[in-house]
Amino acid sequence: MAGTIPELYREYRKRLEDVDRIEKELLRTNEQSAWNACLIRKSELVRDYYGKTEAELNELINPYLYGSLPLNDETAAQLFEGASSYYDSAMYDDVMESQIFKLLWEYYQSTGNEYMERACRCAFSNNAFLNVEGKLRMFAIEQAEWVSGYVDRIDYLRELHKDDDEAFYTDVRRVFETLHGQYEMERSRFEPNVNRMIGCFNNLSKIRKSRRYFPDDVWETLEKPLNDVGTDVMFMAALHWEAVDIQLKEIIGPAFPIGFIEQTKLPVEQRDMKVYVGYIVYAFYSGLLKPEQTFTLLRSYSRTITKEYDFNDPNWYEQPDDSRFAVITTTTKPMFEMIDSFSCDADKKKRMKAELLYEVKTYIETIPRECACKEYLDQALYHLLYDLIGYIDILDVAIEFIDSMVISRQMATLIHTVMTGELANAILDPLVDAHPELFTTVLDTEDLREVANRKGELKELMYNAARCHDIGKILIANIINTQIRRLSDMEYSYIKYHPKWSYEILMRNPILQNYAEIALGHHRSYDGNSGYPKFFNNRSSRYRILIDLLTVCDCMDAATDVFGRNYARGKKFNTVLAEFRKAAGTHYNPKIISFIEQDEELREKLSNMTSENGRSDLYYHIYRKYR
Repeated sequence: MAGTIPELYREYRKRLEDVDRIEKELLRTNEQSAWNACLIRKSELVRDYYGKTEAELNELINPYLYGSLPLNDETAAQLFEGASSYYDSAMYDDVMESQIFKLLWEYYQSTGNEYMERACRCAFSNNAFLNVEGKLRMFAIEQAEWVSGYVDRIDYLRELHKDDDEAFYTDVRRVFETLHGQYEMERSRFEPNVNRMIGCFNNLSKIRKSRRYFPDDVWETLEKPLNDVGTDVMFMAALHWEAVDIQLKEIIGPAFPIGFIEQTKLPVEQRDMKVYVGYIVYAFYSGLLKPEQTFTLLRSYSRTITKEYDFNDPNWYEQPDDSRFAVITTTTKPMFEMIDSFSCDADKKKRMKAELLYEVKTYIETIPRECACKEYLDQALYHLLYDLIGYIDILDVAIEFIDSMVISRQMATLIHTVMTGELANAILDPLVDAHPELFTTVLDTEDLREVANRKGELKELMYNAARCHDIGKILIANIINTQIRRLSDMEYSYIKYHPKWSYEILMRNPILQNYAEIALGHHRSYDGNSGYPKFFNNRSSRYRILIDLLTVCDCMDAATDVFGRNYARGKKFNTVLAEFRKAAGTHYNPKIISFIEQDEELREKLSNMTSENGRSDLYYHIYRKYR
């Protein structure tokens, strides 16, 4: 063994930072041979990490995590230190650490160590809040409710730590952070409940009753985030004004113009974005100002802010003057709704929306993919995509918007979708010629000549579906793209949600809905007896042949990937084809597998595309396009 659990965690973080460093080199390198060398070095580094640090870490942790070894105080302390060091150094953390904290709180509960039990419940809640769905998040909510009771028991905590001020301050901070996590969890929903958010803020505010226990420097660490949440509550209330309770509207409505007047007295660069912009959005939704007035104010403000930010600063997104990012990611949807309310003609509205969409896309593309808090950025942009995708009425623009706004934030996912699309069309092209009868349902025709004549339409449908099928992975990108090991069962359970999320996004836009079922079904087995999501019957879909083809190509790319998969080694094409043959009729469509096997030219083409040389060539061009 290389060391203790905390030492291995520190090594793990260092190795992840090394991978990020090489990724930045890839983004900077223009000459292809030098770029290929960087790609190979990154791949070797990733494989070494899987084979060494992560394997050793798992070897130490898993016996305790899965119950084959009992915990004691020494190993519990090591697990807590290691998991906490990882948690403290990254904004978004993985499922493994959540499971560790859950194990530890149960251990400390059994030993009667209330202080450490509370510490682990807090850490578990704060970590697991970030998991998008599933049992772990429900456990997090339950534990947060348990922890939140202590905001009314600060006197008890003070008495408990009467001889140790630092332990008392730490205990209170943990409780406060968990309450703050509850708020952030509600805020992160696609359709947040503002009234619940206000309730979270009111619960947080109870801590003010215990001001007497804290020196000024400690109190400042609690008061500032509390005030920030208060400002954010107002801002979110403005964004979702129609959903705010009538009684609450009467209470908080008058505060908007007061805050706005105060902000107008300040230079633009010193204004608090959420106060200033919050009033503008509130004035639009409450009918105090005309849509043209609010749009002009908001557009002018967002264009005025030209300060460049250090995106490698872990706290860049929290800075009060980082207004442009916040304006763009939270108020673009209201700006589109303002345009819809204009009295001008439809063509002018369309041009204004296109211009605004271009500005948003261009700005987002200036933010480096590999930067501090990239997971925060992924989540913010996925929300933005959810809000805006329905406004795009040109197919090519919608596909490009998906690439630039979301998928290109995770290069591995973008490469996979492009590669899957290329493989699918390489097979579909000769398959339509040989077996047009397979595609009659897709095109809603029995005329085989019509199928042949519409092959271009089928290829476009297939390629675009492949490009869109993994949109939902953005919400679990921290699990997929930052793990240097095989995925745990719990992590895999979260990955199973991504076809459903992709489907939900695609269904928000009529011009993308043709791809929605294909995305939803690409992890269902051919015979319909396995895979996910279980509620979808791929056998009855009119797009079944395209779903089957996408399933084959999705698995083919993943299995042969020698560069992009952190947790598995790429296999040779012939090895993968032999595995497909064994699963033909159950997991894979036997007609597609048989067709590939019988067409020597197609097999050679697919083998070349999935080879190391074929991949590096495609990867290079994708990096150049989306860097």
